Amino acid sequence: MGEDPLVPAGTTSLGLVLGAGGTVGLAYHAGVLHALEREAGVLPGSAELIVGTSAGAVAAAYLRSGWSTADLWEHARAGQGDHLVAAASSPLDLVRRGFGSVFVMGRSLMRVPAPPVPALLGRIFPGGMYRMDDSYGRFRRDLPEAWPSRRLWLCALDIVSGRRVVLGREGSPDLSLATAVMASCAVPAFLAPVRLGRQVLVDGGMHSTTNLDLAAKCGCGLVIGVAPMAYDPISHPSQLIRTLRRVASGTLNHEAAGVRSQGAVVLLMRPTAAELTVHGINPMRADGLEEVAASAYESTARALSTDPWRRALSLLAA
Repeated sequence: MGEDPLVPAGTTSLGLVLGAGGTVGLAYHAGVLHALEREAGVLPGSAELIVGTSAGAVAAAYLRSGWSTADLWEHARAGQGDHLVAAASSPLDLVRRGFGSVFVMGRSLMRVPAPPVPALLGRIFPGGMYRMDDSYGRFRRDLPEAWPSRRLWLCALDIVSGRRVVLGREGSPDLSLATAVMASCAVPAFLAPVRLGRQVLVDGGMHSTTNLDLAAKCGCGLVIGVAPMAYDPISHPSQLIRTLRRVASGTLNHEAAGVRSQGAVVLLMRPTAAELTVHGINPMRADGLEEVAASAYESTARALSTDPWRRALSLLAA
């Protein structure tokens, strides 16, 4: 999947980290990224490194494959969400998938090494109660078989080893770009895991909803993290929202502190309290995505006018 040389620390190269968040998160990415380009002249697809997790993996793969932020924006504004379709074909199949899904979810949460499940058992008890046939078919049609030449790291979790797998990084499993996106999006219990040899890959958000710590490994001088599943603490969201998003926000803050300790400037875009009322409680819904993208654009445009963003983006211009 190409060479993976380190970029010298202290450079002003851009690292872009796109986090998990379902169809709502993908619309949020579309709004943020389009605002970065139109309001600040930042070209997200040209970043030195793009790290994508789940919904962020979809946006990252399309950006690296030639889509513009305008393309993502129009896709979101068209309200082209992904519909979950029940996977079970019979009551017996429902029971089999139920057992398989419980197992996959348990392994995803435990995250400790375990013997691989024989392929036969995996076929008898498949994980995943739903399918996303339209989306997966679109990935195969739209995305090239070969990986892009510029760094693109997509995150998944191997439930056999209990470890994060960074697809696209040197030494990672050899698979197509579309398959890597599907692995990064395979929400345990909801969607079937991607089996690759002895590895069983599920949504990288089970390790971290952003995996922002990876940006430190490329020595990027400026890291922009987009985290749909966290929240902007300055906007004072409700106690319920803070509780529901505490793990994602806490992990993000810890990862950002680690990247800053390596000398990088880290800027984060997280939904405000007002935006979260637009997001709703179902991250996989197929309606209302235009409003999500529009509110993300407006919030990002306001952030770009503040001193921290102006100072940081001046590094890229220099």
